[in-house]
Amino acid sequence: MELKPYLEHHYDYNYWANKRYLAVAETLTEEQLFRKQGHSWDSVQRVLVHMLSSERMWPQRWRGEPGTFLDPQDFPTAASIREYWVEVEKNMRLFLAEQNEAALLRDVTYMNPKGETFTLPLWQMMAHVPNHNTHHRGELAAMFTLMNIPHPEEEVVQYFLVKSGQRQP
Repeated sequence: MELKPYLEHHYDYNYWANKRYLAVAETLTEEQLFRKQGHSWDSVQRVLVHMLSSERMWPQRWRGEPGTFLDPQDFPTAASIREYWVEVEKNMRLFLAEQNEAALLRDVTYMNPKGETFTLPLWQMMAHVPNHNTHHRGELAAMFTLMNIPHPEEEVVQYFLVKSGQRQP
């Protein structure tokens, strides 16, 4: 498989899974959304904003722009996160659509928030974003479980089973 179709599948899965978890987050009370639970970013709201912020930041870096973090205070509801994510997804899909195999193989240098500089092939950085979100969806699953909130299975095999018609969405 070539890199671009691989990444397109990876991002399709990523957005499918994110939307399933955002749908659960939208059912939470304000207290549940902001409850500090001791995971990497404390609350469901902060984990979602971190995922959104990171996903927004990577294309900035790939375009040679400084990456900037979003302020969690700008997202008082799960719906506000979902609304902003629509634009972030469009931007990411547009960026991917603009790439070809040669572009995906090119080295990109970026600086992280600590001021450290790194260089990797673009495709490796692009593969990171859905993987990063998978990690944080695992944290969200744990948070939902601790609150006795049902949540969907979101492993990549579930996505492919749904796409193949073997499971219901």
